[in-house]
Amino acid sequence: MTRRSALKWLHWLSLALIVYFYLVEPEENSAAPGLALATHAGVGLILALIVLIWTAIYLRKGLAGRAGPKLPGWAKRFHGLNHRVLQIGLPIMVATGALAGMLAPFAIRAFGVVPINPAVGSRTLHELAEDLHEIAFDALLVAIVLHGIFHLWRHFLLKDNALRIMVPKLLHKYL
Repeated sequence: MTRRSALKWLHWLSLALIVYFYLVEPEENSAAPGLALATHAGVGLILALIVLIWTAIYLRKGLAGRAGPKLPGWAKRFHGLNHRVLQIGLPIMVATGALAGMLAPFAIRAFGVVPINPAVGSRTLHELAEDLHEIAFDALLVAIVLHGIFHLWRHFLLKDNALRIMVPKLLHKYL
């Protein structure tokens, strides 16, 4: 697997997990709040691993894609800025989630199995960390939506095949 195809799979898997986090809030699941938190922590660990790999590749090689030649000046600047915001925002969002988990005054087990924290945190610090995590997540969602709109604009209005560049070859026949 090439670096580019690995990044494509990491990109789309990250998006799927972030959509999961958007749709499933542990606090809103009154039927099984413990199970929801355990699943949230487990999926968070998977996302953390993906972000770790993605960030290591970014730090070693830089951004994989460049702004296309058809992009006007403002779009070239937005391209670089938006991608850097995502590369920085994802680890921040994961780190704030890890901090919230570590500061919890109750035990958290990822998928009900993997222990996450020592359960000796403070409720006040935990709530502060949760608030920071939510702010980081919401800011990341804004950057992701802008990223998606930008690349849809590129693909459909500018017609520079931006989506073909970003999706695995398996899906090219649908574009």
